[in-house]
Amino acid sequence: MPYQETIFDLVGLGFGPANIAIAGALTEHWQDNDSASSSMKNVLFIEKHSNFRWHPGMLLPDARMQISFMKDLATLRNPGSPYTFLAYLHSQGRLLPFINRGSTVPTRKEYSDYLSWAAKRVEEEGINVLYGHEVVHINEGIEDTIAVHYRSVSTGNEVVVRTLQSSSAQSVYVAGNIIISPGGSPRIPAVMSHVTNHPRVIHSSAYCTSITKILESIRGISASRPLRVAVVGSGQSAAEVTMDLRSLLNDIPCTAGRHQVDMLIRKGSLKPSDDSPFANEIFDPAASATDMWFGLSSKRMRDIKLAEYKSTNYGVVNPRTLDSFYDIIYGQRVNECIAERTGEDATRSETTIEIKPYTSLSSIRAGNSDASKDMLLSPDITVTDQTPLIVTTQNLASHDIGEERYDAIVYATGYVRSSWVDLLKNSNIGKHFGLDHLSSNVSLVPSRDEDLHASQPVSFTSSRSNSAGSTPPSSAGSTPPTSPEMGTLASETLEKRSQQLFINRNYRLMPKDGPQFLPRIYVQGVEESTHGLSDTLLSVLGVRAGEVVADLTRL
Repeated sequence: MPYQETIFDLVGLGFGPANIAIAGALTEHWQDNDSASSSMKNVLFIEKHSNFRWHPGMLLPDARMQISFMKDLATLRNPGSPYTFLAYLHSQGRLLPFINRGSTVPTRKEYSDYLSWAAKRVEEEGINVLYGHEVVHINEGIEDTIAVHYRSVSTGNEVVVRTLQSSSAQSVYVAGNIIISPGGSPRIPAVMSHVTNHPRVIHSSAYCTSITKILESIRGISASRPLRVAVVGSGQSAAEVTMDLRSLLNDIPCTAGRHQVDMLIRKGSLKPSDDSPFANEIFDPAASATDMWFGLSSKRMRDIKLAEYKSTNYGVVNPRTLDSFYDIIYGQRVNECIAERTGEDATRSETTIEIKPYTSLSSIRAGNSDASKDMLLSPDITVTDQTPLIVTTQNLASHDIGEERYDAIVYATGYVRSSWVDLLKNSNIGKHFGLDHLSSNVSLVPSRDEDLHASQPVSFTSSRSNSAGSTPPSSAGSTPPTSPEMGTLASETLEKRSQQLFINRNYRLMPKDGPQFLPRIYVQGVEESTHGLSDTLLSVLGVRAGEVVADLTRL
């Protein structure tokens, strides 16, 4: 294994919007503190993708952002920053046309390009970015450093870097610094866990990059019967995917009937997101909102707050999207009534959408029971034929059992953000926070004491299983699903310990042994329970980046 040791002041794990915002705030700090002794000058970000990418699977045509352009990487922290969305528009010669369009909400495609522009600009200002590499693990290095092990995605070659911060060139005091911005991984409902590598079952995060190939693979079926596709979920992504599928299927001829897209939801209907002005204040990154959330007196109060404002973001659809969706459904009803009265169906080739409320998925099998069993036993197996996926459902209101056949399934079930916990607990750094490989159900707890060694995390034994037979998922950065899981395939075999991790107001994890562990570890996008609902969203990026950089550079 090739070995190389390079010392950096700071290493960032991932280079998505959160760490781009950090990089921008750092370069501004350099400009404001141009002394040769300015800290955090040698910085590296490690990104697994070969170039900057932001949700490529959901860059649907004409899809819009859910926030104002002013909630960008920098404006709320520093309106004069060179990394604002307005600075991007000006550099592209589109400032006046954007103003003329009369909306503060950009398209998702334009915002993605803005982020890509910002990523390139911070590199031009001295930020080092290593693309095409993924972090394998971290561990405690010599002289109070953190060794970050990473490897090339293309070659598999592994390299090590050490991170440190020194207060002066002569100082023997060193402290490692890393920022973990893990992003989200698809949340996989347990009922679907054995079919996730079926070539016609995808998470919404892979929709745009996969759906064309999927539809091409089943296009031939339409000569004999209509195609049927299921979308699982009731949130924004599910609604956007459903409407786009209707458009794509309309382009596939079928003389035997209409293609159909079924939206399988556990609720009674699609619900609008609450984007009213007062509710939106919960996403305010200013101290008044974040400090309030961080200062809540107990986990119970934080959970109540999360539940109260869940309708702002989870399992809900933007009202504008909802209006467009309802227009489609209403248009279908008009067509049906006209066809029934006149006996002529002028729209017989149009794909229909059917929303199936109170629908719970009980099981999914790939074509036949043998294929499903093979996929469960051998995760690498692929299914290439055009046999439908057979889905068993239960109506949560009537308890009726049904069975449907689909040619493809898209599950828009949200994300989990717990990979950073595994990174820590599988390293020798975890012990400083009370973690080891048996730690489970890890939750973040606000630390209001900078000298945390006076407050010890509480370890206790969790129950062996929940009602579905599985260990409760980590609450440290797990986004609530839009279509909850129905159960698990395996029971617990080892006793695991629930664990609390303390985090301070500036997003730094606080070791239980206090100053005995000098390196500083920050996490971003996983502190919803301690810092508020905006933490996993874009709204807080600019202000949070300033707070993290201020904490990093404080001597």
